[in-house]
Amino acid sequence: MDSAEPPRRLRVLSLNCWGLWIVADKRKQRLEAIADWIAHSADPQPRARSSYHSDASDEAATGRPGGYDVVALQELWVRSDYDLVAERAKQAGLIHSRFFYSGAIGSGLAILSRHPIVSAFVSPYPLNGFPLHFIEGDFFAGKAVCGTTLDIDGVGKVDVLNTHMYAPGGEGDNVTGAHRVAQAWELARITTEKAERGRHVLVTGDFNSQPHSVIMKMIQTHGSLRDAWADTHAEPPSITSAQHRALSPAEVMTTHGITCDSPLNTYSAAKLRKRSPADEVHLRGGKRLDYFLYRSPADAPWQLTPESCDVALTEPVPHLGVSYSDHFAVDATFAFSRERQLLPDPLTPDLLSPALSTLHAAYRASVASSRTQLRVFASCVLAAVALIVTSSFEPLRALNWLWVLLGVVAGAAGATFLYTGFVGGSWEAGQLRNVIVEMEAELNRIRIARVDERHSVEVEDVGWGR
Repeated sequence: MDSAEPPRRLRVLSLNCWGLWIVADKRKQRLEAIADWIAHSADPQPRARSSYHSDASDEAATGRPGGYDVVALQELWVRSDYDLVAERAKQAGLIHSRFFYSGAIGSGLAILSRHPIVSAFVSPYPLNGFPLHFIEGDFFAGKAVCGTTLDIDGVGKVDVLNTHMYAPGGEGDNVTGAHRVAQAWELARITTEKAERGRHVLVTGDFNSQPHSVIMKMIQTHGSLRDAWADTHAEPPSITSAQHRALSPAEVMTTHGITCDSPLNTYSAAKLRKRSPADEVHLRGGKRLDYFLYRSPADAPWQLTPESCDVALTEPVPHLGVSYSDHFAVDATFAFSRERQLLPDPLTPDLLSPALSTLHAAYRASVASSRTQLRVFASCVLAAVALIVTSSFEPLRALNWLWVLLGVVAGAAGATFLYTGFVGGSWEAGQLRNVIVEMEAELNRIRIARVDERHSVEVEDVGWGR
């Protein structure tokens, strides 16, 4: 291949499918519709595409009839759903695929590719919710980051990472968001390791975090990643400005990159009606939680460059009248150009210090919670013993079955709190300490580098003065 000839473009899609078994509304019908949509994504004729595109046509954007090179899916929990989507995706040329297992019910992550998959991995996040919070399900799902190494003609190895991060915790600025702060640190570390092998890195998925959050800032700074949406769109207006208030829901979506909690999504509309009109989500018009982040080796002859990034799958499924998912998809096209990419702003103490404060507070809360649960365990043991003794009294024989039943319940509760308080509590506290130590070491390194830099400048100034 002529070194002066630019390699092919890379077209990618990311979608949180909301494929929860039993819980998700019309799961099977929606997944069939998603599979059908992906299967027809390479059709050369104009097709019914539920997306807002920056480019005039697919062929203009890719240099060939439309079609994705990579599709990353999240919340694809049921294996049969993945099998359906992967099989149908072969019609669009996505003949290579991987489904990733993690936790008790799986990671929900999958990657489909047009290009050969050289290798794959999945890395569960060490911190991912609490075993007692079984309604949330994050702890049992085993949220993770997975990845595939693709072999692309004319380019070489490209690492595509797909993630779904811990859901609760707001924007990582309080104790409940500490687990996602730790996940952000882990994701940035994995991304850096991949990039140091001299490969292009593309990171996508549902980050459950908005662009202004400490989570996204940490991922981009510590992982040296750029945001494809921000690099292809103008800075959106402030949500308190008259310019923002004048936008329609569709304009808000295309201006801010809204992928979740949009009034245009049939599943979000019902939730939004329960929120106050003054709520930040109402004011913003939804949330941008799904991203394409990227970086290339500094010495690579070709650099990943985003040409477009759009919100896709925005219209309801025609025959169902509901949205394809409770998230919209993100559709991006990357070129491999010779233009050097500017690195994002480096990690700073102003970002690390608040994150460390959150982690320290979470550590203290974890230790206190563990002690409380162990006290409950001790109380349950005493209660179980007392109930067993009570059941042996002759005058109360008619109620023996009740005391035995309550004793069994107390014993089961005690075993649960022993597990969550000792095993779960020690696990969480230890993992928090690991991240805290790593962040403190990085913070110390940055401060030393700044002092050395300042000292070097002062010495140069003195020498110039002479």
